[in-house]
Amino acid sequence: MYVQHACALAAFMSAPHADVAACPRIDIELSSFRHGDVIPDPYDENVFSSLIRDLALTSPRASILDIARTAQVSPATVSRAFNQPQLVNPQTLARILSVAHDAGFRPNRVGSSLRSGSTRTLGLVLPTLINPVFAECFEGAEARARSDGYSVMVTTTGYDRQRERDAVSLLLDHRVEGIVVTVTHTVRNPVLEQIAAGGVPYVLAYNESAIHPCVSVDNARAAEDVIAALAALGHHTIAVVTGPLAASDRAGLRLDGARRAARRLGLPAPCHIELPSHTEACSTTLADALEGPSAPTAMFCSNDLLAAAVIAAVSALGQHVPRDLSVCGFDGVPFGAHMVPPLASLAQPSRDIGALACDLLLGALLGAPLVSRCLPHRFIAGGTVAAAPIRPAHLVE
Repeated sequence: MYVQHACALAAFMSAPHADVAACPRIDIELSSFRHGDVIPDPYDENVFSSLIRDLALTSPRASILDIARTAQVSPATVSRAFNQPQLVNPQTLARILSVAHDAGFRPNRVGSSLRSGSTRTLGLVLPTLINPVFAECFEGAEARARSDGYSVMVTTTGYDRQRERDAVSLLLDHRVEGIVVTVTHTVRNPVLEQIAAGGVPYVLAYNESAIHPCVSVDNARAAEDVIAALAALGHHTIAVVTGPLAASDRAGLRLDGARRAARRLGLPAPCHIELPSHTEACSTTLADALEGPSAPTAMFCSNDLLAAAVIAAVSALGQHVPRDLSVCGFDGVPFGAHMVPPLASLAQPSRDIGALACDLLLGALLGAPLVSRCLPHRFIAGGTVAAAPIRPAHLVE
């Protein structure tokens, strides 16, 4: 008679609800057990999950050397017993597990986390890391977390609501202690309800909300400053270029701010060019927008990566930036300064946004209240904006 002892144990150590029956067979002769020993049922989940649970909840004071010495094996064998149990002689494996169980040995940090109830891990949910603005946010959050002995688990959503829900579920399953999150929209968003139901604190990054704790700039006010700067250069026909508004409330707020500034300044309402992507241009759509007497002399793009893509696209269409068309971005990412000419942009402190959001979470874990913060922005007058071109009178409506 044989049992799948080692394989079953390995399965339960990696996944508490693993299907033992699906494991490759590793045979142990019953003759290896002494008379009177109780032979565990290899298909009884309780047998092995109980052992693993006991290992997770006992004191971690014993070291791998202590276990090796008591079990009369090498430290490498102890390591294999926990990481590759199928490689260890069944009798040796049983002896090591018994010693480890009795000593309360903890083989890794995850086990210690289970014992203490603290994973010392924060979650970070961002739309993408392709856009450098979010990579800066991650760096700020990770540095702040690391200063307090925490790690950061990051996941991206691609501006997709279902992926937001999946990402949060993943983080909650990993028992993160708090979440910094950027969502598509904050109004009636089930993701925020999902986090709250999970019992962990959260802080929005980049999103603005009067209800949820957040760290951001004033997106509408920042957009107003861009339109004012363009108007001061003589631009009256301005287009606002965004990705899908349904996937970014920040882009919507920037469009609202641009329209509000145009009304205040007595300018025509900005044309809204909504592209299929937040980071890529569409040459056909831009070509259509640049035709006719009402074609814009300036384009305000909702982020810098989109602005760079727009500049490349309109240049391929024969437009010179900034002589024929001024282009301004939003974010102030470092690569903009290395473009030729340097990119004009509305800069927001992304690294500080990540760091402060993380700081608020760490404070909340110690009992401090979560208070929203609005950070300052600034306009960078780069070389991609210039005075509005003078059009012949017969081309102006």
